[in-house]
Amino acid sequence: MTQPPAHALAPEASRGWSPPPREALDYPVFFNPEPAVARYQQFRSAIKGRLFGLVLSLVIWAVIGWFNRDNLDTLFWTIFGISLAISIALLVRIIVQSVLAKRAIGRLHEGLALGIGRGGLYLDDYLSWEDVDHLVAVPGGSRGSGRLVVVATNGAWREVPVDWLSHTPSAVDNAVRALSGDRHHVDLRPLDN
Repeated sequence: MTQPPAHALAPEASRGWSPPPREALDYPVFFNPEPAVARYQQFRSAIKGRLFGLVLSLVIWAVIGWFNRDNLDTLFWTIFGISLAISIALLVRIIVQSVLAKRAIGRLHEGLALGIGRGGLYLDDYLSWEDVDHLVAVPGGSRGSGRLVVVATNGAWREVPVDWLSHTPSAVDNAVRALSGDRHHVDLRPLDN
């Protein structure tokens, strides 16, 4: 049997994607993009609220300035400038967070995020347990979700967002402990800080 031409292969095959081996699928963990989408929608709502607050603040300052137009001094303009600067800074912060949240959604997809099995792990590629150095969960901070980082013995590492998975970090840790024969675990301590 001949192999089909490269352009006839599925898109996943053309990107170098290969299905996970059976020995890494005893405990599949899937992406759950709903929390990421909800987070993005919260930021979008917050942008509207900040814009409304900025406009309302400008209207109030305009009214105060109109009624006191003959007595405006540097104190008025200083307080107005500080108020305006704070409102704009908060708006910019929310916009940046919204952009980062949208990028995070763009990196998610439906389907398998992490395969854990008796033979090893599958996270974009298969790693047998002998090739895994350690696993650690790190907080997300401004990046949004915390991340599960899998470090291979050769120093290469991969990560997956833990807050947007179908299972909790502790459930993933339990699966890693059980299916690796207690040779590995997920270091959850950084999430506690």
